[in-house]
Amino acid sequence: MRVKNALIAAIVPLITLLPQLTPIATAQSRSDCNKVVIGRERGSQVNMRTGIGTDYEISGYVLVGQQVNMLIGPGGGYMRERDNQGALWHMVEYLPSQTRGWIRQDFIAQNCIR
Repeated sequence: MRVKNALIAAIVPLITLLPQLTPIATAQSRSDCNKVVIGRERGSQVNMRTGIGTDYEISGYVLVGQQVNMLIGPGGGYMRERDNQGALWHMVEYLPSQTRGWIRQDFIAQNCIR
């Protein structure tokens, strides 16, 4: 039992050093689809989140009027998921800073800018 406890005590700190596999980390590539961030007032801040929903941490922000790139997931399609309230979120990247995060669909224009 002492050996088992010692082994667990040695391994647990090492596990916390491993990179976390979050949805942000699983994004495969950028797409050819850039979209404008929309909102009530040009220049106002829209938060990007580390996960799907406002309970997740803010990974960065973009301003209304700026463009974000839609990211492609492992299956080849755009990365998008619904939160527990049914709102659709998209995984995007703000290219100038390469910041990635989730933005709710109602803050993203419907059409791609080519």
